[in-house]
Amino acid sequence: MQQDYKRIPIYLHNQVMACLRKYLTQANNLLQTHYIEPKIIYKVKGSIAGSAFLTRWEIQLNSTMLSENGIVFIEEVVPHELAHLIVYKKFGKVKPHGNEWQYIMSQILGKIPKTTHNFAIKRTNFIYYCQCQEHFLTKIRHNKIQHNNTEYLCRKCGTILRLKHSS
Repeated sequence: MQQDYKRIPIYLHNQVMACLRKYLTQANNLLQTHYIEPKIIYKVKGSIAGSAFLTRWEIQLNSTMLSENGIVFIEEVVPHELAHLIVYKKFGKVKPHGNEWQYIMSQILGKIPKTTHNFAIKRTNFIYYCQCQEHFLTKIRHNKIQHNNTEYLCRKCGTILRLKHSS
């Protein structure tokens, strides 16, 4: 069973699996191989659309981007990550977006070998203040302040940043 698929609608998971199977079958036919279906894992946050875990034969997809972008995300990211896995099996450890990956993407999977995505990333900023201005901190820095007793200082006035409470 695919891990964590309950975090996204089942129809999206089914579309991910259909896309994966389509391109895996295509690759197996053209390369005359019998690569098995990789495991699909969904993660909730971050700016990375997907990752291929080569030695675990696993693809991790950003469930937020998947939910927000649907089939466009699936058709771009799933073949991209699958290509990384196929390259690893066929050529070993090589440059991530090198000639081998570009070959698998274009000649085997029939996709344009894009190395980055254009999907919107929603960032939550927290407003902090010092003696001279407001600062916009990321959720990561905010959580460090709240949970790890970390302090950040203003580079301009040198005072400790404090969370601005909304009223």
